[in-house]
Amino acid sequence: MRRRPTSLTAVVLAAALALVAGCDARSSTATTPTASDASAAASSDVALPAVSGGYGAAPVLTFPASSPPAGPATRVLSVGSGRALTAHDVIVADYLGQVWGTFVSGPPLVRAIDNLVDGWASALTGTTVGSRVLLSLPPSADYGKDGAAVAGVSPTDTLVYVIDVIAAYGPDAAGQADAVPDEAAAQSAGPKVSGTLGSPAGLTLPAGITAPTAVVTTVLATGTGAAVHEGDLVAQYAGVDWSGESVGSSWQSGTPQVFPVVATEPTFAGLIGVPLGSRVLLQVPAGSGPAIAVVIDLVAQP
Repeated sequence: MRRRPTSLTAVVLAAALALVAGCDARSSTATTPTASDASAAASSDVALPAVSGGYGAAPVLTFPASSPPAGPATRVLSVGSGRALTAHDVIVADYLGQVWGTFVSGPPLVRAIDNLVDGWASALTGTTVGSRVLLSLPPSADYGKDGAAVAGVSPTDTLVYVIDVIAAYGPDAAGQADAVPDEAAAQSAGPKVSGTLGSPAGLTLPAGITAPTAVVTTVLATGTGAAVHEGDLVAQYAGVDWSGESVGSSWQSGTPQVFPVVATEPTFAGLIGVPLGSRVLLQVPAGSGPAIAVVIDLVAQP
């Protein structure tokens, strides 16, 4: 469901980008819904499948005898009491996907809303955490004209989703303000990190500092959350390359980053075992681009 990478991912993390792409089955060719699509989505007269089961329970879809809607159609089946989602949130959601007839399924989703296909982004923005949403998408608002052969989806298939919104992380997502600093580690790290714990961070490179030849992971302040494991990690970050130029900041963009943590991918492997809530400095050697330094606040790992 990825549409565009952030600058940090695009410039620095080629291996991580490949991992993200492997998790994103949907095409990036989906078009923006038209005014007529929006009208169809808002109409209560659209025939959509019936859904058994409540929020958190495995849903079962019963399809009507009619043809699928021509445009995107959304129905909120139950309203949660959590925060309202914005286009800049990272969401955690369980979902079931089904062609107007065939099961498609997928693992729990951890993605920025503005990196989802337009049909998902439009339907979920403004809903609340804890909600269950029923969504019908024609090819133009989902996989696009090529379909997805690996998932058994043809270019003409309409897909129906039941989405349970479990959590959301917005611009105010942060590491722990009461994380325990390690002053000695900060002094020996080389790159200098600024910013109060629990608030946006930045960093600078002192003149003459030597670029790393291997990935260096330095825990600047230790949180009290669960230990990071392999899987998607929600984080805030800011980074610079070895010339001092910014490679992006989630604090500035307003959308937290989702990093794929994998033991065999050295960029993030050093985060495994570090408690959530911590602030970490990564130094990454030159590869397809220049060496970089990145300060990361570990927010959550669904």
